[in-house]
Amino acid sequence: MTDLMLTGRLLDAEESLRDGLAVYLVDSGQGLDKALEPAKQIANNSPVINYAILHALPRIAETDPETGLLMESLMAAVALSSPETKQRVNDFLTGKSTEVVQR
Repeated sequence: MTDLMLTGRLLDAEESLRDGLAVYLVDSGQGLDKALEPAKQIANNSPVINYAILHALPRIAETDPETGLLMESLMAAVALSSPETKQRVNDFLTGKSTEVVQR
């Protein structure tokens, strides 16, 4: 990113995908439809899980390993205690889960 910012160089879609700056590559006019796919999946997550991913993980990464492991354990305990997560884990373990993650 520093190179791009200092030089003003632009990346095309393929370069952005290759370099990890983009996650998906779609045909022209398909961006909104593709953006809505993960948005719908995220909206179905437990709010606690989404909070943990957006707020706790970045802080965990910034700490020393010992503190990070403690924070991760505490956040996992909180996330796994939510009713939504308990149901999803139960569905997975009993083979009732019908969701398929597409990559």
